[in-house]
Amino acid sequence: MSLYGALYAGVSGLASQSSAMGAIADNVTNVNTTGYKGTQTNFQTLVTKQVSSTKYSPGGVQSAPRKGIDVQGLLQATTSSTDMGISGGGFFVVSDQAQTSSGFAYTRAGSFKVDKDGYLKNVGGYFLQGWPLENWDGTATAAQVPVDGNIYMKSYKNSSGDTYYMNDNAVDSVNMQPLNLQKIGGTARATSTLAIGANLPGGTSVAVGTTAKTNALVYDTLGNSHNLNFTWMKRAQNSWDFEAVPPEGAKYVTLDDQSSVHNTYFAAGRMDFSSVPANGSSMTMGFGGQTYTFRFGTSSADMPEVAGDNSADLSGFVDAATNEGNTIEINGVTFKLTSSATADTDIDITGLTTDAEVNSRLIDTVESYFDSHYGAGNYIKDDGSGSGTGFTTVFPVTAGTVGGAFSAPANTDNNGSLGTNVFSIDIAGKSLSQVLDQLGRQVNTAQALAFGAPNTPPSTWGGRVAGENSILFRQGSTTDSLTVDTSALLNSSSNSAVLQSGAWSIEALSSSVNGNDATKNAVTFSGDGSVDTLMGKDETDEPDPRLQIKIGWANGAADMDGSESAAISLFLGNYNSKDGLQQLAGDYQLNYLSQNGNKFGNFSGVSIGEDGIVTAQFDNGVTTPIFMIPVASFVNPNGMESMTGNVFQQTDVSGLPTVREAGSAGAGTIAGASLEGSTVDLGEEFTSMITTQRAYSAASKIITTADDMLDELVNIKR
Repeated sequence: MSLYGALYAGVSGLASQSSAMGAIADNVTNVNTTGYKGTQTNFQTLVTKQVSSTKYSPGGVQSAPRKGIDVQGLLQATTSSTDMGISGGGFFVVSDQAQTSSGFAYTRAGSFKVDKDGYLKNVGGYFLQGWPLENWDGTATAAQVPVDGNIYMKSYKNSSGDTYYMNDNAVDSVNMQPLNLQKIGGTARATSTLAIGANLPGGTSVAVGTTAKTNALVYDTLGNSHNLNFTWMKRAQNSWDFEAVPPEGAKYVTLDDQSSVHNTYFAAGRMDFSSVPANGSSMTMGFGGQTYTFRFGTSSADMPEVAGDNSADLSGFVDAATNEGNTIEINGVTFKLTSSATADTDIDITGLTTDAEVNSRLIDTVESYFDSHYGAGNYIKDDGSGSGTGFTTVFPVTAGTVGGAFSAPANTDNNGSLGTNVFSIDIAGKSLSQVLDQLGRQVNTAQALAFGAPNTPPSTWGGRVAGENSILFRQGSTTDSLTVDTSALLNSSSNSAVLQSGAWSIEALSSSVNGNDATKNAVTFSGDGSVDTLMGKDETDEPDPRLQIKIGWANGAADMDGSESAAISLFLGNYNSKDGLQQLAGDYQLNYLSQNGNKFGNFSGVSIGEDGIVTAQFDNGVTTPIFMIPVASFVNPNGMESMTGNVFQQTDVSGLPTVREAGSAGAGTIAGASLEGSTVDLGEEFTSMITTQRAYSAASKIITTADDMLDELVNIKR
């Protein structure tokens, strides 16, 4: 029995060493395989129960291969941004198909490349799976991922276009998605922060009314760049106001305070014209509780006139019997009847004896004044009655200090009469520039009627933007929105003559921070030139000094008002500090200007962080997190089943996977642009090969020796 037992023990030795040689062969041939985990062959005894104290019953040996799946391989740097390795425990989640996967597997082989469809695929033919990232929409149940102060969520748009919020501990075709770089287009980043540091000139030598300008470059959500022009205006010693001109393509801009409700300090609107409006077209504006119509035409029939509301008082103004000392205000300019005229705003009535003569002298003086100050035009004229009761003007006429009052909205060159709040613009033979000069004056006139006299500077409520085919108008009400409707403002081709087409509105100013109130200044300075208050508040009122800018766009970009895109946070400095605005002796000087927007940029590549976040990079400098690579951990990773392609599958022995974010709860970190090498050590393998070969030879010697002994046993019979 022992002889045959020895024979079979030798056979078991051959089988075990053959198994060991097979493992060594696999190890050696995969010495350069990315993420390969070597196998060591251990041996265990086979023992036959001993039934005699004088005879030995041999058993033999059995091989027991041990997988080294949990052994860390060396990380080797590469030049490919899509290569990745894991430092620590865990596995990449992969699938055999990008979308309709028949199952998921796990690997340490992170040599991923972009395939023809844009998916990341490794050399084994498996596709990387993970969690797409989107901007957090406020949903409390969404798995949130903070990145550089911004909040993203693990979600994606399904085939129906609905947002699916992912379960980040499930491995299935719904809660795991492939990374596709082909679907990443260009990107643009709207400006959401703006910081200005500048010196506003201080001292008694700087007169009240002094202005300074700052031009800031900002970007809308489409990546278009715009100049946002600020004007700083000195109101008193150590007190300044400021305003902003809406950039081209914008409907409005507002400047809000730093409170949580963001009270509106300043607001202004804009219209950008592309062509002369057609004959008979019109637009309306509503402010101060009134609606004003602006009509464009080529004849008096096309341009109804606005009638004065108190022509009898004008008659009293020009009456020869009571004219000495009477005054009349037209567009902020006061004209006075006097017998000793010394200024260009005085009306010399020396020798005049009739109201018709006074009427004529009034017209001549007003025309002369405005021609010299604003250019040639028909600013005021008589209706031909000679009584002085039929004046029509393109400027507002307000109360005279003597002889009653006359108030009339603006209009232009024609003699018709329709009613109040209708303005006419003559387009006959006029260029767009000339038409807009008229419109700008009339918009300013209408606003002056509604809001009264504006602050100086700017000294006007609105007008044509210098050097541009655009009209600017400021909000002056703390109770009513300013409305604009350009739906009927068409050109000769029946297309909109203005970029800001349709109806829109500008919110009312807040009475608590109304920039038109001379007592409520935007910024005040301390005696050392540092910021004391912003919008009337200091650090005890509002610890965060950042103001807010809201811009509504007409160029197709999303409104930057917090509804579609974030409003712009404006930093002008901390309280009691000179790290933003300051007021020191000397000229105005811009110290710095920074903003975080970017123009349109094309996708240029990706980078992968230790936390597994894949960040898309664009050639405009923008970086955007787009994906998160999870790490799957197992209780017994060595119990997983190896499969072709250097991947592993879960088994009952390995346990179920736990999916974690890289670097958290014991999961390994991701090393971008690197690969994990094979765990095989050739020196050890060659040594094992020698000992295995010797063991195999020895086992075969057992068989040959036992065979010789059996031959001797057979020969005894002979």
